[in-house]
Amino acid sequence: AISLEMGALVFLRGSVNFQHFVLSMLALAARLATVKTQMSCITQDYYLPSNQQVFNITSPNYPGAYRPGTNCRFRLIAPYAHVVVLNCIFDVYPNACGTEYFYISRDGDLDFREGETYCTNTNIVRNSYFRPMTVGYYSASPSTNQQGRFFCQAYAQRQPCNCGWTTQTRITNGQEATKHEYPSMVALRDIGSSQQIFCGGSIVSNRHIMTAAHCINVQPDARRIIAYVGDHDLSSNTESIFAVQHRIQQIIIHPNYASTANGVVNDLALLITIARIEWSRGVGPICLPLLQSSDLFTYRTVDVTGWGTTSFAGPKSNTLQKVELMTVENSACETQFNTTITAAHICTHDYRGLGQDSCQYDSGGPVILRQQQQLSQPSRMYALGVISYGGTCGSRYAVGVNTRITSYLRWIWNYLQNVGGVCVP
Repeated sequence: AISLEMGALVFLRGSVNFQHFVLSMLALAARLATVKTQMSCITQDYYLPSNQQVFNITSPNYPGAYRPGTNCRFRLIAPYAHVVVLNCIFDVYPNACGTEYFYISRDGDLDFREGETYCTNTNIVRNSYFRPMTVGYYSASPSTNQQGRFFCQAYAQRQPCNCGWTTQTRITNGQEATKHEYPSMVALRDIGSSQQIFCGGSIVSNRHIMTAAHCINVQPDARRIIAYVGDHDLSSNTESIFAVQHRIQQIIIHPNYASTANGVVNDLALLITIARIEWSRGVGPICLPLLQSSDLFTYRTVDVTGWGTTSFAGPKSNTLQKVELMTVENSACETQFNTTITAAHICTHDYRGLGQDSCQYDSGGPVILRQQQQLSQPSRMYALGVISYGGTCGSRYAVGVNTRITSYLRWIWNYLQNVGGVCVP
């Protein structure tokens, strides 16, 4: 007779009848279904208090080994303005990479994308990047000879004020931004339109997005605006682990905004999101030049970013684009456009003559200065302006007109000061 072993069932061909075989197989299926439900557990959330109280997280059956063929995830969430501090011991016997794995995501990603993987005895000390952190284990086989267990301790630690961070250093001469190079960038979309986006914006607090007032002419109904944060490729739903869509609760347009034949003035607006914007490596506020309000920022190299058209009346870009420009004296814009240019404008110039400039649908996006306050610290991104208008984009040595942020700091701060999440570096 031929022996076929499946779990606890042994079928000897010729020793049982067909009916017995069917009943045995049904019993096996029921057992396997029970085992399947035990293989993974519901993600367990731990909300850490702000008093640095230590939480212990252990694998099932600790100090014994967890059951082979199982897996589980544990998500740790620190209070606002805190990070998770984690210390874990992962034990595997025999001590070799085999069927047992331990995972950490310092981003708090439940799928452990861009995370860390361990398969041997390890002592791990890590801080989360922001509020959440996720740990988990996976045992690949229910019949493995390997065994594993882990013991972790976690607490919340207050995080210093931060803004204007980036995951990348500047890459010159490139038009496509690297992924998460500009965490403050926002794409604005009208849910009632077939257009992918209609304007850009930048995050300035965990409830506020700054954009151009003339963008609201496109869609004045807050309920129809969706703000995409943490995104890079708008054509992909899986390309970024930080991408989140936010609905808008309220629109605040500068009370003196005006657009006439003589020019556009006070072209600034704030959007208030319904839900709080959570910080991550790919989502964060741009810095406001609150301590440099008297600086004219003339002849500074700046970045302008957006998902707008890549040429005049051309197609929009799916991926975030960037150009390097220079701020110049406002007289350059007066000469170019023959319009009223005030001290509340800031002029940018394609100083290298590469035909690079902001273009259609880039309006509302930021004019970004990268500035390092101290040699021991990374540079931060500051919003010097908001893209307002320009000429035929793509023209060599073109100039563009932008709303100067330092002229509106008091107005902006009036709305931001009570919401928290605003950094003054």
